[in-house]
Amino acid sequence: MGQVGTQIASLEDALTAVDTVAPIAREYAQKAEDGRSLPAEVVSAITDAGLWRTFAPKAVGGAGLVGLVEQFEIIRALAYEDTSAAWGLFICGAGAGIVGAKLSKEGRDEVFAQGPVPIAGVFNPGGAATAVDGGFTVNGRWPFASGVGYAAWVQANALLLDESGAPQPGDNGLPQIVSLIVRPDDITIIDDWHVAGLRGTGSMTFAMADVTVPEHRTFGFFDGPTIDEAKYQLYTLSLLSPLFGAMAVGLAQRALDEVLALLPARVGPPTFEPASADPVNQTIVGRSLAAVRGAVESSRAIYARYDARIAAGEDLTNLPIAERAEIHQHAVWAAETCQAAINELFRLGGASSIYEPGALQRTWRDLNVLMQHIYLRSTNHTIAGKVTLGVDVVAPLV
Repeated sequence: MGQVGTQIASLEDALTAVDTVAPIAREYAQKAEDGRSLPAEVVSAITDAGLWRTFAPKAVGGAGLVGLVEQFEIIRALAYEDTSAAWGLFICGAGAGIVGAKLSKEGRDEVFAQGPVPIAGVFNPGGAATAVDGGFTVNGRWPFASGVGYAAWVQANALLLDESGAPQPGDNGLPQIVSLIVRPDDITIIDDWHVAGLRGTGSMTFAMADVTVPEHRTFGFFDGPTIDEAKYQLYTLSLLSPLFGAMAVGLAQRALDEVLALLPARVGPPTFEPASADPVNQTIVGRSLAAVRGAVESSRAIYARYDARIAAGEDLTNLPIAERAEIHQHAVWAAETCQAAINELFRLGGASSIYEPGALQRTWRDLNVLMQHIYLRSTNHTIAGKVTLGVDVVAPLV
């Protein structure tokens, strides 16, 4: 897939591009659900709008918009319109950002020969890699590979094995994990994405058997960037925080707006007055409004602090655990807050809201399934609590 489309250079450009994609994403939302993958029409719209450039570094022709606030606002705007489109841009757009920032120049020249393209990937090391002359041979099976059906490249993380076949120890207490960038022809896709929510994301499993990957298309997962662009200094898992938070906030805001449109028109027993006149419903709407507003404004405030430090020239490559915990925990809190709101809003929708293709039931399913993601585990509150209480913490995945 070649990269074409509008040039994006700023947050405003990216939000304008989202506005261009929005009506197409909404139109094909049910097709995404039914087909269990992002439809070609939406993939093409994202490409034509230039959005695959958004999170890719300038070094590979991207916009370099990985400021934490930038990521939050872009994905929040698209998640409001359609979950599948936003998740596709999140995973495959951020994939281009991570790969473009960490590959060697030789690797960047090959992978981004046509400019930024969607790169699918799985962070969990689903396979094993052994060193061979000039690269690595990899075997394994990687579930939850969102966007793998339309990605131009695929990132597979694997445990690096020593000569005895045992995982090699890393510097952070975990085994060494190597990221391998492979072509779609190198993988076998397993059509197993039959799920309760996030149905349209095409997050299928892929497998590889004895695939050899040249060294220039690999990097250590925990390695820092190889490019001189300050916004990519942050630890990879910290950079993901605004993307997860934005998904939850966008979904909750859409659910709230769906309910605000629904309640005045719903009349029934016992009072046969509009449902918007019910004080119980009014309370739930008010509480949900506060939850969404709080998640948005607190996210902007927290993320802006780190963006400002980078803009001021501070090197955030090795943030202490307390600050990494704050960034990660905030996404968990924002998502939990939005989950509570969306569950109450779904109840207000009544029995008619359970039918497809309604947006309310879809946002409810999608957000509750999103909360199953390992990144959003509540143990992140425990880690933040330990740090605050002065308890020693070793948490390389925060």
